[in-house]
Amino acid sequence: MKKRTTKISVLVISAIVALIIAGCFVIVSVTQPSTVQGLEQFTATIVVNVEGQSDTSPHYAIAGLLIPNDWQVDSVWFTGAYTDYCNFLPANVPDNEPGGQVDYWTDSLEARYPSGADMKWVVYQSSTAHAVIASTVQATLYAKLTPSATQGSYNLGYFVSDAALDFSDATWYSTSLNNAITVSGVLPVELTSFTAAGSKDGVLLKWETATETNNRGFEIQKSNNGKEFNTIGFVSGNGTTSQKISYTFVDKAAQSGKFVYRLKQMDFSGAFEYSKSIEVDLSTPKEFSLLKNYPNPFNPTTNLSFALPVESEVTLSVYNSVGQLIKVVAQGKYSAGTQNVVFDASDLPSGTYLYSISAKGSDGAEFIQTAKMLLLK
Repeated sequence: MKKRTTKISVLVISAIVALIIAGCFVIVSVTQPSTVQGLEQFTATIVVNVEGQSDTSPHYAIAGLLIPNDWQVDSVWFTGAYTDYCNFLPANVPDNEPGGQVDYWTDSLEARYPSGADMKWVVYQSSTAHAVIASTVQATLYAKLTPSATQGSYNLGYFVSDAALDFSDATWYSTSLNNAITVSGVLPVELTSFTAAGSKDGVLLKWETATETNNRGFEIQKSNNGKEFNTIGFVSGNGTTSQKISYTFVDKAAQSGKFVYRLKQMDFSGAFEYSKSIEVDLSTPKEFSLLKNYPNPFNPTTNLSFALPVESEVTLSVYNSVGQLIKVVAQGKYSAGTQNVVFDASDLPSGTYLYSISAKGSDGAEFIQTAKMLLLK
């Protein structure tokens, strides 16, 4: 059988160029958590050395994941020497589909590296094209996974290949097996977002849950130094629900300065969990600025923040990569300070987006700035 490859977008010195990476694929390292909660999404990071060699055939980058039967793969992608999303390959993909002759992959991996009764191999393939080059590069493969609620210990496996159609040449592929991970109990509350921003009434805290189990409510805790926290309020939870719930709380006592907030979620049995801590700076900025969105990459929400030295009329908009307006995220009069707006991209496909601010201050000053962000699903 012959080796095959596909196209892969490559980022070199801030320019997108095309190239083929063929030859030896070697897994250098695997990073994944040793313990996760049930239904808690996590990302496995696999560093791969690709020792290229010239080849006139088209090639495909293949990634195989050995996971429990009831787990979910949310996305698979490459970054580093090349950047590319990967598409899922069902075991029955016909030969006339892009790539072709891929229906054998799951069976071949299963035969060579048996998964066992409660595990399975799933296979992904890079999606875009590239031209020939002979070089050695390093890429990073990311797999975003969501475990089921089933508790237990598992050995995950990872496989990479330049899509050779057999295993006759050991330099075409690489495997890493027995990557141990333990799934513990499901979190009583799945907190999907937690933000804080200055408002005319103080600091506005917002958070959202995807599911709740036995949830009594949330203590709102505040700190001036990020170490010693005091409880400043309580918001009741919704017991047990699978519906998305949004919550808000306003800290009216917040004055100029920096403050750190966190949530203490408590269930009816007395158990509790702390959220991540978030900081708010109410100091008046000295100049206009559009801050880097966080997190980035994101899925599906990210925080868009901007700083205003004076009260200003603001329009904050999101565009796609070709400059088409997607959504006006914020519009109106905002007070001086650092402001935060949550952008929800649940209804948008993965890709690069632009967010742009246009502000006119009460002193007549005008400000326009645009930045990029990356949505990965």
